[in-house]
Amino acid sequence: MDPVTFEFLKSTTQISSVILSVLINTTLIILIITKSAKKMGNYRHLMVFFCCCSIMFSSMDIFVRPVIHTHKSAFFMIMDLRNRDLGMDFAGIMICAMAGCFGVIIYGIAIHFIYRYFALERNGRVKYFDKKYLPFWFLIPLLGGVSWTLVSWFLFPMNSVTSAYIGPAIKEAFNMDINQSAYAAAIFYPPDEKNQKIFNVKCGIGLVLYLLIMAIPFYVVIYVGAKSVGKIKQFPSSNYGKSLQMQLYKALIAQTVIPVVFLFVPFGVLFLCPIFEIDCKLLATILTFVYAIYPVVDPLPILFFVQNYRSALSEIFICFRCRKKSRVHIAPEEVSRDADSY
Repeated sequence: MDPVTFEFLKSTTQISSVILSVLINTTLIILIITKSAKKMGNYRHLMVFFCCCSIMFSSMDIFVRPVIHTHKSAFFMIMDLRNRDLGMDFAGIMICAMAGCFGVIIYGIAIHFIYRYFALERNGRVKYFDKKYLPFWFLIPLLGGVSWTLVSWFLFPMNSVTSAYIGPAIKEAFNMDINQSAYAAAIFYPPDEKNQKIFNVKCGIGLVLYLLIMAIPFYVVIYVGAKSVGKIKQFPSSNYGKSLQMQLYKALIAQTVIPVVFLFVPFGVLFLCPIFEIDCKLLATILTFVYAIYPVVDPLPILFFVQNYRSALSEIFICFRCRKKSRVHIAPEEVSRDADSY
């Protein structure tokens, strides 16, 4: 794909995504506040919080406009600074923070699972999600994002060696000068003074930390998710209560499958391929677009699976269609009356 076409498609996707993300997530926030069942308790606050995170994610994306790419033994995320009056250090922090949104997503999913399990086991531990504890739970995803950001900033920094290594690839793929961009990049085999490949220990440690940061919430999701399935089957409450728990659990499963399939597995491949110097530029291009549209897709399972929200949306669409049809039917009569008056 030539640079002009790529930039047009990327900009169009990112602008459309931020508009849709704000619209869909704001709609969901309103529905959560006005249409949630009482049995959902403080889970409503968690959902609102993560809707706000999705809006923040998409806002960051449109500001940074990141590009994900690989070159030989390197993977990196870059920010185009052409025609933008931004300092290099500030831009570097922003690109690392954009990468840090990754950590917020996965830790947020893990917290959702923990709450659902506490609610299902009915042993009173859901009290740990009372309002006085909520700031603590909100803090965990943010710390996950900060951890990812710090690893990117300190272990995948901008420097002359990295710029010389990835600069020609950036110029060829995007017609962009490396000095007109900010980036976070891992190079596993940079050349030394004798042009011999040497393993970059710092980047190796960074990759291990990335994997550890991801491993903790994934373990929580798998372990708690497996136990939750059994609890739902044994749920002794009313049919309505069990139905609501199942709706929320299905939505949570969907919200897990989406990032796992479209973000974490492909990003895992993207992280590991450069170690073996396997070309995955096509995957990197796809992920640039997937990363942009994720905040749009993330809230859809809640809207689809939770009956209260789905019914409210259906009523809105039905009312809209009825008004539209009534206008169509009234129009000829108005025309007829106007004609008679003459």
